[in-house]
Amino acid sequence: CFIIDRPDAVAPTPPSTSVMVVKRKRAVGGAKKAGKSGRNAATVAGRRAREDALAEAEGEVQSDEDSDEGAAGGKSDEEDDFFEETPDEKRVRLAKEYLSKLGDGKAPQQVQEQLAKDVEESERRNRIQVQDLSLGEPRFLKGHKMATTCVCLSADEGTMYTGGKDCAVIRWDVETGKKDVFPGGRNRFECGGHFEKVLSVCLIESRNLLASAGVDRVVRLWDPRAPAGSSCVGKMHGHTAAVTALQPELAGDQLYSASLDKSLKIWDLATRRCTETLLGHVSGVSSLDLFSKGRPLSGGADKTVRFWKVDKDTHLMFTRHTYAVDAVCAADQDRFVSGAQDGSLMLWSTSSKKPLASSSLGEGKWVSCLSAIKQGNVFFSGSVDGTLRSWRFGRAAGAEDKKGLQLSEAAEPVIAPGCINQVAVGKRILACAVGKEHKLGRWFYNKQERNGVLLVPLSYKEG
Repeated sequence: CFIIDRPDAVAPTPPSTSVMVVKRKRAVGGAKKAGKSGRNAATVAGRRAREDALAEAEGEVQSDEDSDEGAAGGKSDEEDDFFEETPDEKRVRLAKEYLSKLGDGKAPQQVQEQLAKDVEESERRNRIQVQDLSLGEPRFLKGHKMATTCVCLSADEGTMYTGGKDCAVIRWDVETGKKDVFPGGRNRFECGGHFEKVLSVCLIESRNLLASAGVDRVVRLWDPRAPAGSSCVGKMHGHTAAVTALQPELAGDQLYSASLDKSLKIWDLATRRCTETLLGHVSGVSSLDLFSKGRPLSGGADKTVRFWKVDKDTHLMFTRHTYAVDAVCAADQDRFVSGAQDGSLMLWSTSSKKPLASSSLGEGKWVSCLSAIKQGNVFFSGSVDGTLRSWRFGRAAGAEDKKGLQLSEAAEPVIAPGCINQVAVGKRILACAVGKEHKLGRWFYNKQERNGVLLVPLSYKEG
């Protein structure tokens, strides 16, 4: 075998080596392709991520703009709604907002108690200080044949209503003195009015009703606009003794009555029925007043003053008087005055069983009636000696450190021609029911005195 050296001769490669080279080349080529495809995939994924991010950013901006536009549109719509709402709708909306805030996480009883506290606090803030009080020259109007026992004024003080022991109810024109008599007569059972002495009258203007009551134990309802001689339009029975006092609620839905049968009754004027009877006095109830709903004030022959809480079915009792209490009046939410047959006057608060202040008219000068300027610090008293007195309660001048209050005269007294049985306080006048005798008896009868109404001009400033 000869070996010939040729320049173009190629040495044979072992088969295994060529196979390995081919496989390696293929593997390297595959790796390069895989790297390229991976980089391409990463690039595509990055692009997609960037595009998604941009699209998301644009969406957020667009949604913010939409929300801003929606908010602006909602605000304008809300403003339009508020602009178009009536005053009543506004009050309802504000009340709902207040109740929703007040009722968060509270039981209904707690909400009711909080509302009562808020009302009391509001009333305290609304108290007024009466300044420069003066009483003018009185004018006397004669009308009743017997003692005038009660009087009330309309809201505009242009009309006045009185009742008397002659069983009549009279409507007066305050300016001219003209009067219209509604029927009534002793033991005249078919007269269409009272057949016994009238002891109390009150006006419920929101329902166009005049209420009267007396010794015949019937609460009668009249149309105050009816012509003279018209009969009553309704009767309410329930008391078993003389009805001595009537007081309507401010809203005009209910009427309170006091009687010598030792009870107070609450009447629903819509149905004209008794809805509740308040028991507690151990003798006849002779006086009644009311400042706020469900809080009547009463005094009686048992020498006590009682402040009732109708919704809680309870009452407070004040027992410092030593004689029968013939007169009470409420000055504001928690302060009131009482007067007794020994001439004593006491100023009370619902937060104390002791009187805040006291005074006395003197021996034999019964306090027959009391009436106050509501939410003020002035009240008026009438007595059997025919003197109308004005009282102011407050701290003594120059005694700021003194804790107690005192009662002092606010104006010169006015002399009436008879026993002052009731006083009605208006903004411009005082109307006094005057008679020859006390409304509940004839202990101080004097023939020289007169039966009628005394009108006293009133002026004052609110501080």
